[in-house]
Amino acid sequence: MRSLELALSPPPASLIPSFNHSTTQSIEIDVKTTFDTQLLLRRPKHQNPDPVVVLQPQTPIDRPQIPIPRCSTCDILRIMDSLSLPGNEDLYSCLAKESTTECDQRGAHELTVHVMKSSVRPRTTFLNRLLLMHVSCGRLDTARQVFDRMPHRDFHSWAIVVLGYIEMGDYEEAALLFVSMLKHQNGASEIAPWIMGCVLKASGVIRDLGLGQQVHGLCQKLGFIEEEDSYLSGSLIRFYGELGCLEDANLVLHQLSSADTLAWAAKVSNDYREGEFQEVIRGFVEMGKHGIKKNVSVLSNVLKASTWVSDGGRSGGGVHADAIKLGFESDGLIRCRLIEMYGKYGNVKDAEKAFMSRKDEMSVSCWNAMVTAYMQNGCYIEAIKLLYQMKATGITVQDTILSEVKLKAHL
Repeated sequence: MRSLELALSPPPASLIPSFNHSTTQSIEIDVKTTFDTQLLLRRPKHQNPDPVVVLQPQTPIDRPQIPIPRCSTCDILRIMDSLSLPGNEDLYSCLAKESTTECDQRGAHELTVHVMKSSVRPRTTFLNRLLLMHVSCGRLDTARQVFDRMPHRDFHSWAIVVLGYIEMGDYEEAALLFVSMLKHQNGASEIAPWIMGCVLKASGVIRDLGLGQQVHGLCQKLGFIEEEDSYLSGSLIRFYGELGCLEDANLVLHQLSSADTLAWAAKVSNDYREGEFQEVIRGFVEMGKHGIKKNVSVLSNVLKASTWVSDGGRSGGGVHADAIKLGFESDGLIRCRLIEMYGKYGNVKDAEKAFMSRKDEMSVSCWNAMVTAYMQNGCYIEAIKLLYQMKATGITVQDTILSEVKLKAHL
């Protein structure tokens, strides 16, 4: 016990308990021992905790995004071969979709070879996906090879290849393939109206009136005309108009109980192409009577036709009013047509207003139309100034035109 007392430092006076002097020596020793033990086991004093420091988020540093490498169709096929993994139609369909989206010609070719070497017996729907993949990748020759080897073809098989030829500009082959489809396809009811419109476009380009008339008759047989499909009816009117058969085009229009904007736009375009400018103006008036909504194509053709009609610009002014109501006045094509129309009738001020209505969007056509309007009305100095402004904005101006205008201004 004495060694314990020597090891401890003396406690403060405030912590030493008071004892009576009458207490025996033994009790004093026991009490001192108890006190020493309690001194070692006392609880620590309560201290305020350190304040919690909240770290403010730092502003993220803009670092260049490192592109994550993606596995291509070729990579996946090589991994499958190295691991001897068998393929299935679902996996091949996903890879075909990926190659179609990425227009991956190499992946499309290797996928087709992989499918042919596998034990998969693809269905027609999967083969149609392969056709779409090759057409989307621009490999129409490969798509035709797959098409020719198909044991069974449905409407989608024929339609994909026909549209592929039309997209590539081979309209004759597209027409021949469509005729072959009609011979081999048992159910003509599966044919959709939109494919008829595409074939009519091809027939118009190759100027095959007989094929277009057969397509028209087939549309009537299948009831597509009664359904009044806007795309198909517009395609029919446009087809007959391109071949100069305005009576047949107007007959199609009058057979429609409720002709829409596309049908009337095709009629207006046909009449202008054939030089029937008065008929263009009358068609525009009829559209207003029937409440047909006009579009930019209609307004543009009517404005061009109004420059050939000797009415002092009244028709063109009416079209300008409709363009303002419909919000097409700021359209670049409409502005160009307005400048030409007002310049033709000597109204230079209105032509300048149309030209300056959108300074931020002045196309080369608008500049040239305004120069022509100045020259038509003898404003050669203004035309020269405008030509130099065109040069200042970076527009190429032929020196012969500038010299010609200077010569006329001098004379």
